[in-house]
Amino acid sequence: MDYLEENGISVYRFAKDSGIPQSTIWSIIKKEDYEVREDNIRKICEGMGIPVSEVMELENAQKLNLRQSEVPVVVKYRKLDKFDQCRVQGYVDALIDRKETKKKIE
Repeated sequence: MDYLEENGISVYRFAKDSGIPQSTIWSIIKKEDYEVREDNIRKICEGMGIPVSEVMELENAQKLNLRQSEVPVVVKYRKLDKFDQCRVQGYVDALIDRKETKKKIE
């Protein structure tokens, strides 16, 4: 529900976009003991633009712990195409280089 609210998406729209019936989405949200089928987990992740490994532990998967403040940045980054992701990586690298250069000068 947090994802839907943060992104201004209705349950109806998410159901249509993910291919999961709206009633199933509501069951997942409202029922604490609702058992979500693996294929629906995959559809939900696809609808959110995140890999399944973020919600399901895969064998030999490397874990990355993000701070809460980093999650929106990562979610937005993953919505970019490969070219723009490379641009963001280049910008971050330039910021880090600038910081390291600044430390050397001081």
